[in-house]
Amino acid sequence: MTAQVLLKARPTPAQLADRLRAPVPDGLELYLDTVDLASEEAMDGVVANLDTCGLPSDFTLLVEGPIRSLDGEFFDLTRDSEADRELTRRIVSLSKRIGAIGANVHAIAPDEDPAALTLENRERLLEQALGPLRYFAEVAEAAGIVPTIENMPPILRMRESGFFYSAIGMPPQDMTQLARAVPGVKVILDIAHTQLYLNVRRGVQEKLPGERDISALRRFVAEAPGVDSLVDYVEVLGDTLMTSHVANAAGLLGEALPYADGELNLDPFMRFLATRVEYLVTETLEPDNNRARFMREAQGRIRSALGR
Repeated sequence: MTAQVLLKARPTPAQLADRLRAPVPDGLELYLDTVDLASEEAMDGVVANLDTCGLPSDFTLLVEGPIRSLDGEFFDLTRDSEADRELTRRIVSLSKRIGAIGANVHAIAPDEDPAALTLENRERLLEQALGPLRYFAEVAEAAGIVPTIENMPPILRMRESGFFYSAIGMPPQDMTQLARAVPGVKVILDIAHTQLYLNVRRGVQEKLPGERDISALRRFVAEAPGVDSLVDYVEVLGDTLMTSHVANAAGLLGEALPYADGELNLDPFMRFLATRVEYLVTETLEPDNNRARFMREAQGRIRSALGR
């Protein structure tokens, strides 16, 4: 297996033009915000933006679903609401229209209350997630789309500088339990999310906004099944893995850092991971989302690490 190297983008004219300039990536993973799925007209706009690009037939497209659902609430894999079901249908419908290979939702049950972080609640939520996940998988596979789920960091900022937790979606055992319970579901490994989770397991200290007490999170992570290295995380995921989001990380909140700016030496890990996933997607935070400065750096570093 030789993994393709993809860039992340919103399907806007400015970001598409930026991501498709030379050196052209092997493909794109498109983050669909709720506004991209809010109506038929909005989805038509995404299709039109891509049609304008004149992408070759072998250009790889993946899709990632939004943080918020159609009712304005956070997407929650355990919620089984009509808003989330309709969101699922629209994600898959748009993925099929643009020729995407896979569509992704997050293995998440966001909660502001750290009291939700218990082993009993974890088991309950993993069971509760199976219905919505089966629905997602059925709709996706009927459309010829691979359904995928993504692991979560220990502290969820939700793209809004928030402070939430999820009792599911951190350790690899959660991901494999869900994927093996619903045949056809594959996993996206987010490297930065994983490193932040491992840092909690290691007892890394960091001053948090509002002097927040995360003792409940530390206790939960220590008591739940888990692993202590990125390599072990990948090994537990095994053949459920399809894609990896690539960015560095540091501390407890340092998510999606530039390729060489965090705690990780990513070059050897890229060589290890490239034989186990089909797609490596650059997912660094950018000062200007319309200009993929750090993602382009990661693209070049990954290709160099893989000897391309």
